[in-house]
Parts: sequence; structure tokens; C-alpha cells
Amino acid sequence: MGRNEQSFLMEIAGPKIEVPDLLRFEDARNHSLSNKIMSRLKDLEREYNELVDLQRWNQFVEGFQINFQTRLNQDYYLYESSSGRKFLSLISPTEMGVTYTFHGRTRLHSDGYFVKVVEQQG
Repeated sequence: MGRNEQSFLMEIAGPKIEVPDLLRFEDARNHSLSNKIMSRLKDLEREYNELVDLQRWNQFVEGFQINFQTRLNQDYYLYESSSGRKFLSLISPTEMGVTYTFHGRTRLHSDGYFVKVVEQQG
């Protein structure tokens, strides 16, 4: 028996090589990645919706007349008169009375846009 024949027989007679079930690991990895992607997509959707709401609110506030210099982090109240004139005021609804329709409260953010102020239920 030649040298090449002997090495071939030893390789055949060696221990059986088992290939691990890599599909199970791949499925687990894909599931984990899928969960991460879905979670991030939900976060992005929430952030997008918040930005859309912020843009809509600022467009709404821009429709109100401002007759004074606004200050950062100051609360303002949105009113409409019976004649349809819309204006921003520093006077709260309890002080203003029922003469005007109250449309909400807003605050000038330090970045220069208005944010809607929602009353806390307590």
C-alpha cells in the first residue's frame, strides 16, 4: 500500500463529523433582529407623529394675532372673539371671562416654536 492510500484510509476511519443544526441559531438571531427592527420602527412612528402634531399646532398658533413681544417659556392663551378675530393673550381663561372663545394654552419653546400645554388632571 502506497503512502497516499494509507492517509486516505485513515481519514475515512476517523471520527464522524457532526454538523450542528445552525438553523435553530439562525432563526433565533433573525427573530431577535426582527424584534429590534419592529421596536425601532414603532419608536420612529411615534416620533414622526409627535413632529406632525407639533407642526400642526404651530400652524394653528400662527393664525392668531400677537400684539406683543413673546418670551421663552411663557404661557400664552389662545382666544377668538365673536367677530372671528383670533389673538394670543397673557390673560388666563378664568380672568378673561366668557366673552371670548378659549382655544388652548401654548408656550414658546427655547428653540422658537410653540408647544401645546395640556392641563394635568389631578
